[in-house]
Amino acid sequence: MTRLCTGGELFDRIVKEEFFSEEKASRVFRQILMALNYCHSENIVHRDLKPENFLFASEDDDSDLKIIDFGLSKIMEGGRLQRMNTRAGTPYYISPEVLLGNYDVSCDNWSAGCMLYILLCGYPPFYGDDNDEILDMVRTG
Repeated sequence: MTRLCTGGELFDRIVKEEFFSEEKASRVFRQILMALNYCHSENIVHRDLKPENFLFASEDDDSDLKIIDFGLSKIMEGGRLQRMNTRAGTPYYISPEVLLGNYDVSCDNWSAGCMLYILLCGYPPFYGDDNDEILDMVRTG
């Protein structure tokens, strides 16, 4: 099913507001976790969670969030916990386990945690001047 989302990306709202209050971050993060829980209950690992992959249904402040872009996702066979080794994701949100090439569905939880950090602080927990520096920070941080 396709739905029109007119509220823009979560990323754009973060940039506009710099960071969210704890109350607003809590509302947004709850929706992120609910979407993630649904995906995981359907045996889908997203593998590229980031604010750019969440759209607001409308421009309202309390609008629902929709998760998008399943281009790097993986369906877990038979619903069992499955190890993966393909390096997939975006540097600011990628887990150390993904970088090591031995991870499971919990890689999405790491990415969600990075998003919560950004919602509350306005900047990522791991950063650098280029992707290599960011990935080094993720490995060591």
